[in-house]
Amino acid sequence: MATNEWQDSVLAERLLETMVPGEPNRKTPGGICARFALDSYRTQRLKSMFSTYSVGKTSGLAALLGLLAAIPAAGQWAPSPPPELSFLSTILKVRKNIPYEIWGQVKFPKGEGPYKQGKHWVILAETANGIDPVAEWNKIKPAFLQNGWTLFKEERAGGLLWVLQYSKNGVQAWANVDAGGSPVIFGLDVIEIAPLPFTLTLTAPAATPEKIATDTGDFPYLAPLPGSKFHRGGWDNAPFQVQPAGAQQAEIVANGTLYRDYDFPDISNVLLTTAYRDALTKGGWTIVQEGSSVIRTHYAQRGRNIWAMVSPNGPVMYSINVADAGAVDLGATVAKACHVALYGVLFDFNKSTLQPASGAALQPAANLMAADKTLKLEVQGHTDNVGNDAYNQTLSEARAKAVATWLTQHGIAADRLTAKGYGKTKPVADNGSDEGRAKNRRVEIADPRCSPKGN
Repeated sequence: MATNEWQDSVLAERLLETMVPGEPNRKTPGGICARFALDSYRTQRLKSMFSTYSVGKTSGLAALLGLLAAIPAAGQWAPSPPPELSFLSTILKVRKNIPYEIWGQVKFPKGEGPYKQGKHWVILAETANGIDPVAEWNKIKPAFLQNGWTLFKEERAGGLLWVLQYSKNGVQAWANVDAGGSPVIFGLDVIEIAPLPFTLTLTAPAATPEKIATDTGDFPYLAPLPGSKFHRGGWDNAPFQVQPAGAQQAEIVANGTLYRDYDFPDISNVLLTTAYRDALTKGGWTIVQEGSSVIRTHYAQRGRNIWAMVSPNGPVMYSINVADAGAVDLGATVAKACHVALYGVLFDFNKSTLQPASGAALQPAANLMAADKTLKLEVQGHTDNVGNDAYNQTLSEARAKAVATWLTQHGIAADRLTAKGYGKTKPVADNGSDEGRAKNRRVEIADPRCSPKGN
């Protein structure tokens, strides 16, 4: 690939990274929103397209501009560069509709340096008819220096990159500058250092479960970002899954979630995750998983067992999913069905070692037995169909014994408990899917004296 074509491809990818294309769509707490796969596909396709353009005939950047113009991104455009770059229009033709985030992050130098966070612009500025990026940069460089910018770093290996720094009148800014195309187009990835534009404070969950409507109102302990507008709410039947530390597969911790979708025109992925990560940590929540701009978190204080997920949902929307696993009435379920699965009991991968988060799922079982001194329970271990019968049988027995031991350590007499492993012999779902296997990997408590009641 020619040098200018390489530059066009890099700029195409940089611009796409600042956008959040696609329509809002419901997601499940067990997986990543399909929009991320679409974005990855679109990025790869555009990079491929850019590599096929002839620099002497059509600028890959010009083609990108046409594509970007067709992408809806309400609330993500700025009419002009920041004040510290107001001179730019006197030396270059600055493209209109500048992609903008009220708060984002960029590495300086690109791809290797530390992140800088704050207001974020991606600016395209075109030369009149220049064809040599280095010569055109040398023409405009004095204007940057005269307006308070300094050259922090210059790279020419594998492509052109100039890193600029600005510090004047209390404003600090950074810019990665790429160049490519014919005529030469400069791409400026700019961060003006700034704190989060608001403070998000969360109210701790109460000691007893709150009454929450299915489809209206905010969650009392997971407030929306300041400035958000309620869009819709409802119930999602998909199980809530997390991948425990050290595990190679996701595990179910709750069956279904309530969700709330919010409109927020100026949202960016880093703004969403940073605001909630900070607020959740201060509020006593544990961040269980974070990746692809999705946060999965757990609250296990004050006798509660709440799982939640915060995730982007389209260009101007985000979602909060909540599963109050501790609100399930174990006593009523056991009395009617004679058994109940304790999803959220997590073990080290392929072991019977309980993970700390399991305590929140097991405490209600201990409370149930403490309240009814006559109740005796069988703790049952179950596996999926991966592995041979002997291995699964041994693992299920060891996990059942680990749960029984936990209960005795928390006040339940050992003679009221039996532990039995069933291996893969009692599936409750199809082992042909990841979700089905996750449902089958479970611990149940059962009352051997009980007879199931009708509906």
